Amino acid sequence: MYYVGEILSTHGIKGELKVKSDSSFDRFKEGNILYADIKGEYKKITINSHRKHNEFELITFNDFTNINQVLDYVGCKIYIKEHDRAKDKIDVYYEDLINSKIYDEENKIIGEVNDIIELPKGILLEVFNGDKKTLIPYVDEFVKEVNVKEKKIIIHLIEGLIPW
Repeated sequence: MYYVGEILSTHGIKGELKVKSDSSFDRFKEGNILYADIKGEYKKITINSHRKHNEFELITFNDFTNINQVLDYVGCKIYIKEHDRAKDKIDVYYEDLINSKIYDEENKIIGEVNDIIELPKGILLEVFNGDKKTLIPYVDEFVKEVNVKEKKIIIHLIEGLIPW
């Protein structure tokens, strides 16, 4: 199982839930099958509806239409099965980026990804080099190549991006 998000709270009274997604693409679209970990037991959920609200996902699933039907899911982590991950068109997950080495286009090491920060405007890579830290936007203008197997990311440096 691969972690893709967490159910934070209910939203309204019609069975809608607020989810913090840790997936970099539309994991919560209608018809997708996910699994909620309820006290160590994985329960299958099929997404009925999905919409964005600020930086969160709002979903309904399993034809639930009442807040009382979904209360047990609040606080649960959401997963996908490994074989579903293999079918995805996108090959990179947050956990694939953690501990990856960052290099510039001349193959000079910049640092290592320590964390992924998701903001409403996009994703940032938190990069450490010793005791120095910087944030690099995870956008095509900077991230030129991601090699998941080698845990290597090549970025295009511009002046001021790296403070050291």
